[in-house]
Amino acid sequence: MASQPDSGPSTPQRSYSSPSLIPAPLPSSRNNPISLRIYKAIGTSFDDPASRRALDIASGLYSGKGKAREVEHVDEDDEQIEGEDEEGYAVRRAGRGESAAMARKWLKRDIDSRLASSSQKFLEAFGEVDKKLDVLQSHMREMQVRCDQVQTELDQANSGTKYLLERADGLRSQRASAQLRATLITLFLTRFTLSEAERTALTSREVSVGPAVFEALDRVESIRQDCRALLAGEEEKMQAGLDIMATTSEQMESGYKKIHRWCHFEFRQYTREAQLEVSPVMREAIRRLRQRPALFTDALQTLTSTRQSSLLSSFLDALTRGGPNGLPRPIELHAHDPTRYVGDMLAWVHQTTASEHEFLESLFGVTEHKRMVGSERRPVGLDEEEALVRETMDRDLEGLGRPLKMRIQQTIKSQEGIIMAYKIANLLQFYLVTMQKTIGSEALLSKTLQEIYDQSYSAFLETLDAQGRSMLRFLHAPDAALTPPLALRDACSILREIIQVYDTSLVDPQDRDSSASFALLLEKAVDPAVEMCERMAELRKGATDWDKDIFLINCLGYLQQTLVSVPFTQERVADLEEKIEKHVESMTFEHHGNLLEQCGLAPIMRTIRTRPADTPLSRLPATSPKPLTAALTTFTNFLSSLDVLTSPRLALLSSARLAETIHRTALYRIAEAYGEVCDRVLDKKEGYEFAETLLRRGREEVAVALGVEGGLERKEGE
Repeated sequence: MASQPDSGPSTPQRSYSSPSLIPAPLPSSRNNPISLRIYKAIGTSFDDPASRRALDIASGLYSGKGKAREVEHVDEDDEQIEGEDEEGYAVRRAGRGESAAMARKWLKRDIDSRLASSSQKFLEAFGEVDKKLDVLQSHMREMQVRCDQVQTELDQANSGTKYLLERADGLRSQRASAQLRATLITLFLTRFTLSEAERTALTSREVSVGPAVFEALDRVESIRQDCRALLAGEEEKMQAGLDIMATTSEQMESGYKKIHRWCHFEFRQYTREAQLEVSPVMREAIRRLRQRPALFTDALQTLTSTRQSSLLSSFLDALTRGGPNGLPRPIELHAHDPTRYVGDMLAWVHQTTASEHEFLESLFGVTEHKRMVGSERRPVGLDEEEALVRETMDRDLEGLGRPLKMRIQQTIKSQEGIIMAYKIANLLQFYLVTMQKTIGSEALLSKTLQEIYDQSYSAFLETLDAQGRSMLRFLHAPDAALTPPLALRDACSILREIIQVYDTSLVDPQDRDSSASFALLLEKAVDPAVEMCERMAELRKGATDWDKDIFLINCLGYLQQTLVSVPFTQERVADLEEKIEKHVESMTFEHHGNLLEQCGLAPIMRTIRTRPADTPLSRLPATSPKPLTAALTTFTNFLSSLDVLTSPRLALLSSARLAETIHRTALYRIAEAYGEVCDRVLDKKEGYEFAETLLRRGREEVAVALGVEGGLERKEGE
């Protein structure tokens, strides 16, 4: 094909036809193959990506652009190839406007050339691959041979080591079983046996008693508790449990014996008050040792013997040497003062008892529901620790009883005065009640104090009886003033001091009444005095009943004043008041009779009392109008000279109140007698004429004159 001039740029001209711009073929040319081919070529669309890609490649072959390296090569048609592209293919350079023509001329050949070149390269590459595959195949054959050799050797080794493998599997299972057993045995021993440190703590002397020993004992006890499950199982387990129980029993006994020896040593150190500090370790050791009664009792014997000896030595030092550096001073320096001497000894014992009680409570761990020393004790058996404290303290204080009893008895026997004997007895009673509340009434020291108190109170009562006998032995007639005798005043002075000592005592009234009633004391002090006064009243020569009554009222009143100041003697005061009332009544009757004679109404009243029932008073001699008028005149004169407040006859009475009572009662009876006379005179049955003229005074006027108007009004109201 001839090339046509190209007026465009150097790049191949790309003309893409659009079907809408191509003219339809003429009817005459529809059957022409060339026309049809031309129209078909012209009508073909190259808008799809593959066509465009093919056209771009084809245009690149002859565009003269792109990177190409110059080569000198002549193809088989002697056409010059001016370069190669990046992939090594030949590139022809077209001149301006020659790309289309060159493409038409060389496109098929260039493409075939490229296909052949590519195939050649493929064959070369595949040849290299084939060589590599041959080498690989030779290696694989050699590897197969080696693997067969190894497999053969492995089969031979497996067949040769099959027994060893089976033996190893058996040993491996045995090892697992042995490890399991070892683990179980280790756990069993850990749970049911003590460690080396725990065994050392229980048995070695190098480890002192302390938390390590207590923890080891707790561990042994825990093991024994867990071991009870083994004793209820199979025979083999039961035998293991028995063995463990036997071993732990020995270990536990070793621990308790170690605590026992340690407590023995520590108890021997409790010899002075300053050393009575109880450590927590000692308290815990005592608590655990109580689980072994035999060991605990033996250790307590050491403690009680040590404390008993120490307390006795301290008591003797307090009596003879005093405290440190001479303060406080020795108690026996005050032996001349019985109450202080006895009181100091009892106070020392009480203070020591309190200290010992506190020490033992701390030792035995009595911390709950603690009570103050001296307060009321709870019933025995309610608290085991308290009972143990009481028993131990009883043995600790046992040695103080004998020296205390001997010295107090000597002091009591040396006393002759009643007051001093009673003060000592009262002091002993106070400390007796206090000690009974502190250590119980069954304690040996309480029984010793009870015995001393009974002896001192008996000595006091004997002294009181001796005083009463002496009062009745030396009797004499009363003096002219009828005052209480000197012996009575001395006895009342002693009784007053006794009452004061009793009233100021620190002993609770209920405890005092339960231990020794004060009524017995009053009986022994008052009855001899009353008997002495009654017998003295009989000794007065020419004494009338009036004088006896005055003397006895003065004596009984003096004795009553001694007792009336305190409430606990009211019963005895009432007895004395009853005796005094009898004598007052006797004096009132006699005083009334005397006043009745003085006022002139005595004959009239006797006539009224003794007259015949059917005879009027006006016809009787003593009550006829004339004697009656004379008697009433005497009565009027009596009223004008009467002292309504006092009477000379009552001046010897020591009680102004009783004298006034007797006098007013007698005047009241006089007023009653005059009222009765008035009633009889005004009575028409008595036969008095002009009765109103006989009575010069009305009964109200007489009551006013006698000073008893209030009494008459009350009498009429009743």
